[in-house]
Amino acid sequence: MSKHLTNINHCKNCGFQIDHYSFCPDCGAKKITKRITFKNLTQEFSDRFLNLDNSFIRTFIHLFTKPNIVIDGFINGLRKRYVNVFSYFAISLTIASLYSFILAKYKDVIFSNVFTDANQIKASKVASDFSFEYQSLISFLTIPVLALISRLVFLNYKKYNLTEHFVIYLYAYSHITMVISFITLPLILTVKNLSLILWIQFPVSIIYSAYVLKKLYEISIKKILLKTLLFSIIMAVLFVIFSIIVAIIMMKTGVMNGEATSSI
Repeated sequence: MSKHLTNINHCKNCGFQIDHYSFCPDCGAKKITKRITFKNLTQEFSDRFLNLDNSFIRTFIHLFTKPNIVIDGFINGLRKRYVNVFSYFAISLTIASLYSFILAKYKDVIFSNVFTDANQIKASKVASDFSFEYQSLISFLTIPVLALISRLVFLNYKKYNLTEHFVIYLYAYSHITMVISFITLPLILTVKNLSLILWIQFPVSIIYSAYVLKKLYEISIKKILLKTLLFSIIMAVLFVIFSIIVAIIMMKTGVMNGEATSSI
């Protein structure tokens, strides 16, 4: 079987004529002339994800070292150097889903190590089942909430509007989700006392978000500490309200005590 396709005269993505081009001048898509083989498939994977010069590795590293360049660059039109914010979010969801899939297989052991009360274990399992099942939806709903709180906290600054705060948290939330998944998964599978591991995730997320916002707004440590404190207070209040609402719903539906199941 021939390793080459027929001559490509038009871009398969947008239809633009590309007789003498390697990349489409209109949409930037690469001109593909060879059939897919295992060799070129693995080569493409290596180029996209394992090469230190590729945009994913660069984006991942720079969101640690200079997140302001990545995020502010995207907001102001820099779209080729780093991974698109929505693509980065999609990658983080994939990694988080794998993390949740593995975690779900060990949840009985995990909750038994963290909690001693049977009711606490049962409630934690119900909450974890809900979060695993609706993880993507929770992520989609969490980011706008974070963006709104952040905009309120920085209301006296006009540098970024609400939509731009949404972009900030798409990058920041996606990045910290991947980092936490990479760090905690091996610990969860090997460490017996997991309470510390589970409780450090929230402050780590807050600290990273504060670091990103400090870089973006170029403010002092004192100011970002005050902003972070205000952000944390608002988040804590909303979390308590949300927890109460969820607990009421669970009790009303009999999920907590198994009434819904036993009455059938």
